[in-house]
Amino acid sequence: MKNVVVPQIKPHLIRKRVVVKSTTPTVKVVALPQERKVIRLQDLPKALPPHISQAPPPVRAPVVVQPKHLRRQSSNIKKKPRTQHRKHAMLPSSPGRVKAIQAAGRGKILVIVGNGPSITEAPLEQLAQIPKIETLSINAPDQRIWPTTYWAFFDVSQIRRHEKLWESYEGYIFNSTSIKREKEKSMQFRNEGGQGWSRDLSKNIFIGRSSVYAAMQIAMWMQFTHTYIFGVDMNPKGIDGKLHFYGTNPDVDPTIRASRFEAESQFYDKAAEVLTEEERAKYTFKTDFNPWPFVHKYNQATHKTVDDILEHARLLQEKQNAAG
Repeated sequence: MKNVVVPQIKPHLIRKRVVVKSTTPTVKVVALPQERKVIRLQDLPKALPPHISQAPPPVRAPVVVQPKHLRRQSSNIKKKPRTQHRKHAMLPSSPGRVKAIQAAGRGKILVIVGNGPSITEAPLEQLAQIPKIETLSINAPDQRIWPTTYWAFFDVSQIRRHEKLWESYEGYIFNSTSIKREKEKSMQFRNEGGQGWSRDLSKNIFIGRSSVYAAMQIAMWMQFTHTYIFGVDMNPKGIDGKLHFYGTNPDVDPTIRASRFEAESQFYDKAAEVLTEEERAKYTFKTDFNPWPFVHKYNQATHKTVDDILEHARLLQEKQNAAG
């Protein structure tokens, strides 16, 4: 048996993988957001590509303004009602007639008869045809004392409602410029809105939501010695449920009318601030039912008697007789 020589096989060295731990701390890099670049509007065309920056501006459709009367109003929006006072020009004859009555009441008494329910309890018939007493009806006249010397109303509805009285009446009529009809002795006053008191009725008058309030200014313009005022009750409860001596006002719901008395009283309060003490003393409110504080800033007396007025008229007549 031959000897077999086996070559020596050099063994392969297998290196073991060694994990080397680094002593340097690991830092995690987080990418920060890029800061936004702000471009001014005037530099915008430079920042856009040429085919965009040179493009003409878009054509907008024309804006159509719709007339106010065609615009739709939302049914859920409630607009606050506004009171607008229309200022019409006076009829050409009115300025001269207004100036003609200035000082026409000197030495006399004026009795203003409003429409409050208390006048049914007042013996107004005793004041008719009494020397030194002149009378003024407001809106609806009381037939017991009609025709009065004067008649004042400032609402167009009154002339429509009392057409026959208008045609037959021959006394002086006081109206606002909203009433275009006239008679020989009628005249207009231009209503000024807001609170105030006019001392020159040839220019304007403040009706102040109350025709009696306007009549008080007329009385001052005419320079009456004293003015007695009936029918300004302004009591929300009324008398026997009535707010007017003739019953129900067909123009205004009674509940709404009663709610307006407080606002109306503010005009009389404002007048008390404007008038002097001597001027306020020339007015007497003849009513037992008015609940508003303003009546105490003037004179106040019961409406159930007119003896004080008759006595005042008698004294004025005696004074005139003594003067010769």
